[in-house]
Amino acid sequence: MGFNMTINLDVHELLVLGDFDLLIRQALGEWETRDIKLIPYKQCLEDLIKKFKSIEFRYIPRFHNELADALATLTSMLPYPSNTYIDLLEIQVRDQHGYCNIIAVEADGETWYHDMKQFIKAREYPLHGDRDKKRTIRRLTNGFLLSGDILYKRTPDLNLLRCVNN
Repeated sequence: MGFNMTINLDVHELLVLGDFDLLIRQALGEWETRDIKLIPYKQCLEDLIKKFKSIEFRYIPRFHNELADALATLTSMLPYPSNTYIDLLEIQVRDQHGYCNIIAVEADGETWYHDMKQFIKAREYPLHGDRDKKRTIRRLTNGFLLSGDILYKRTPDLNLLRCVNN
């Protein structure tokens, strides 16, 4: 689908970055495709490759491929507009992760998770907390675990992420 989109957008030169070594090597012709179910896909790929002036396949190790993962997620959320011009996407590479850019110091000088930690530890709400804030704290703390003095966030796959200050 991605190749068809680039052909429809009149792209003539293409650099394909992939983190699945098997597919990249098969596309380069270094390894053969043996699975009978995949041979039609390989043939389709070879037919599409002929439509480009130049095409290059490069393997990128998975741990270096955060940008591709983000773009794949973004693309999967958008429908392909068949006859619509798609504006170029400008990507800025930052020196730190995006979530680090949103961390701010709390007005009271406490950590961002102080109120949740106090609620889990002693069932105490903030002194000036209204009803909505108290309900939010109760709801949020369901996803956290306090072990000793360290607060952890539970992930859907049951891993624990340590809550830290900025």
